Amino acid sequence: MELTNGEKKLIKYLKGKGYIGTEELFRVFDKNEVTSSISWLREKKIINVIEKPITFYSIGPEGEKVTHNGLPEENLLKLYVSGHRKTSELEKIMGDDLRYGLAQVLKNGGRVVDGELIIEDDQKIRDHISRTKNALEYARGGKLGDQDVQLLKTRKGFVNEKIRMERTVKLSAVGEQIPPESLEESSEINQITPEIIEKFDENMNLRPYDPTLYAPRYLPGKIHPLSEFIEEVREVMLEMGFKELKGQIVETAFWNMDMLFIPQDHPARDMQDTLYVKGKGELNPAMARKIKRVHEKGISGSKGWQYDWSKEEASKLLLRTHTTVNTIRYIVEHPAEECKIFSVEKIFRRENLDAQHLAEFAQVEGVISGKGVTFGVLMDTLERFYHRLGVKDVWVKPSYFPYTEPSLEVHGTFNGRDMELGGAGMFRPEVLKPWGIKYNVAAWGLGLERLLMSVLKMDDIRDIYRNDLSFLKERRILKNLFEV
Repeated sequence: MELTNGEKKLIKYLKGKGYIGTEELFRVFDKNEVTSSISWLREKKIINVIEKPITFYSIGPEGEKVTHNGLPEENLLKLYVSGHRKTSELEKIMGDDLRYGLAQVLKNGGRVVDGELIIEDDQKIRDHISRTKNALEYARGGKLGDQDVQLLKTRKGFVNEKIRMERTVKLSAVGEQIPPESLEESSEINQITPEIIEKFDENMNLRPYDPTLYAPRYLPGKIHPLSEFIEEVREVMLEMGFKELKGQIVETAFWNMDMLFIPQDHPARDMQDTLYVKGKGELNPAMARKIKRVHEKGISGSKGWQYDWSKEEASKLLLRTHTTVNTIRYIVEHPAEECKIFSVEKIFRRENLDAQHLAEFAQVEGVISGKGVTFGVLMDTLERFYHRLGVKDVWVKPSYFPYTEPSLEVHGTFNGRDMELGGAGMFRPEVLKPWGIKYNVAAWGLGLERLLMSVLKMDDIRDIYRNDLSFLKERRILKNLFEV
């Protein structure tokens, strides 16, 4: 029977012994070599292998959190003892944690009567808290017993559960009967090189290989998917002849809003929609006078917004709410230039975070200015741009934006999902004429994360930013995923 050196070493080690776990073998031998040897010897009936799934538990993210901040029921009991009894008052102090703490207190003898918490036997709750905290410490040390598992598994995120296949091996009767002289190691070729191929003859002892056997996974480093997607979009824009712009995160309301003919009483400027920062920005006096006149009285063919424009309001500092602030600054500084420009940068909105919304996200802004730029040119450019990203069906709906007319929403189908992709339109005369811009300007903006969610088949936009290492390691690269 032909045996490799690795197989001979393993047989000698197992001689006269009972079942041995692979973890022990990995400490003695090279992991790849012994794994290969086990597979070959099992095939040759020389060893017996027993495989058994083993469940392991470790402390979860919620478990870590309550270890540092205290269990919700523990914090609730402290507040109760200090005299806080009304559930409305407790909710103001504890927020969402109240319902988790209250659930455990009610399970352990507490009750609520007319909006007031009543605990007649706090020792039962204290014993429950002590058991739970001890179980969390066991979970952190990887020594969780069955009773502790049952206690913690009912609490979401308190423990992580993993199943691993445990393998033990033992020589079979055939293996035990192999004589020592058959286990003497010989010289064998473990790696094929160009030189060996050149000199190969039948007397060379080549180690056999089975390409179907286990091999460790190779997970090379990858760029974050959002960064990779941004590079894909940049490449598309550059190939379409656009020039890239870079801007600043903190802007004045003057450039972010007023220059785009957004009235100062527009809802988007409220604290509920915009993130303001401390301080005031300096305004160019001549430009401020023009903006004041446009907002208050309009231009030829426009009545403006008919209100008293405030320099104080325009001087406020904020985190930019769109990348259009980059493009308007460029075309105002280059009024006679025909251009195709874009930017891909972060923007900020005062959003309630959920599966579809973020307070910080990436936006790509595209602008075309020049002779013959019409609404039809905008539509054609949008279609070509989205087709390059893999969105095959593109359609538009009428919409409203203060600084474009006509305005539209862009929709498309990607990976079988219909979605709103962004907004677009032609800049209004009130945005262009004060600065002597003589060409029409077509513009559009796209939020990248929602399209990336479809590419990665995600349901929660927040997962893009959670930096889950297992997801980052195992995800496919985006290249060619747009060809759908």
